[in-house]
Amino acid sequence: MDKWLEQNWVIKLGSLVIAIMLFLMVNMENQPTGGNQAGGIPGVTDGSRTLEDIELSVMYDEDEYVLTEAPETVDVTMSGPQNVLTLSQVTDDQEIFVDLTDEGAGVHYEQVQYRGFPSDLSISIIPATVRVALQEKQTASIPVDVEFLNEEEIAEGYELGEPEVEPSSVDVTAGEGTIEQIEAARAVVDVEGASGPIEGSFDVAFYDGDGDEIDVTADPPAVDVNVPVTSPNKEVPLRIGRTGSLNDGEAIDEITIEPDEVTIFGPVDVLNDVSFIDLEDINLSEIDGDTVLERDVEVPQGIERVEPETVEIDVQLDEEATAEYDDFEIMIAGLNQDQSAAFIDPETGEVNLTVSGSESLLDRIERSDIEAYVEAEDLEAGEHTLPLIVQGPQNAGFQEEGTDVTIAIDEEESENEQENNGNEENEENDEDDEDNEADDDDDD
Repeated sequence: MDKWLEQNWVIKLGSLVIAIMLFLMVNMENQPTGGNQAGGIPGVTDGSRTLEDIELSVMYDEDEYVLTEAPETVDVTMSGPQNVLTLSQVTDDQEIFVDLTDEGAGVHYEQVQYRGFPSDLSISIIPATVRVALQEKQTASIPVDVEFLNEEEIAEGYELGEPEVEPSSVDVTAGEGTIEQIEAARAVVDVEGASGPIEGSFDVAFYDGDGDEIDVTADPPAVDVNVPVTSPNKEVPLRIGRTGSLNDGEAIDEITIEPDEVTIFGPVDVLNDVSFIDLEDINLSEIDGDTVLERDVEVPQGIERVEPETVEIDVQLDEEATAEYDDFEIMIAGLNQDQSAAFIDPETGEVNLTVSGSESLLDRIERSDIEAYVEAEDLEAGEHTLPLIVQGPQNAGFQEEGTDVTIAIDEEESENEQENNGNEENEENDEDDEDNEADDDDDD
């Protein structure tokens, strides 16, 4: 017996047995009175473990329906052998889910299911039943509007043009109820400080009737937007002069400019100084019958550009006709306030006017449409021979224009001069009276 106890392996085996007994005694003293055996020997005692906010998957026919309501997470409690709990984690092979693959649109209350967990564990899920809603999937095409941000902060004098959007509409796929809420698809463009065209790609968002954004995705998610930004501008008329003369027997019936106004762009102070633009004159000697000419529009100094850059001139001719206006009064223009004038030749201050033009033009002309006058501005007193100036409807000719008119200008005395002259006359009369009195005294 003593020899047996002296064996090495006997001593080692006894030590192991004693150690195991001591370990069991200590652990049994630490066990709780009920519930899970968390402090037990792994693989021998039971315990539990709760995993919070575990993702909940919803299985449904994604081709036909849209998930509009479901909890995102649930809590999972696992109970079972301690060694299994220690090694157990929620992995890709394990899933918490509800199965609506055989369900249609509507609200459903479904039990939460699980799979992929060790069979030794008991699984408890909170909540055990969840509310899930499906809506029938629909796709709608919504036109895209452009909203300008900081529109009041655009560079001074500049204006925003009509934005171009490509594509002009976007698709949205969502539940029927969500589609019905959409009032607008909108791309927001910040135009603060803009002084030139704005181009770029801008995200599209959807909004309901209250202006609140709806959390759905556009297809495509962004659109290309081009916003023209124009500098200050205004419209001004065009004028065209004439040189040379038409063939004998021809008259201008009408000259039209198309368009007769152009838009000029530039700084405001320069725009204010431009009231019209003159085109290159028409050389009537080169006109043979009805003619359409093209003219470039000159860009005035300081102006950035002109639209359009070219215009067409339509010259319509007709046979020349004449009309007579007898005893037409000649006006004298430009006299000073202290001047008066009288006609010497013609003495009556009247002229017989011969007006030439197309038949249709002459039919439209009234006597009051014509003015005949001489310009006497800055002329001194005396006789002056001046050219007759005749103004009237465009395209009309006046044979007497340029003929000589002789007038005599007189300087009228001002009130001060008249008063001074009156005082001088009174003084002279007084002197004469004194002389007469002196002569009477001498006689006495």
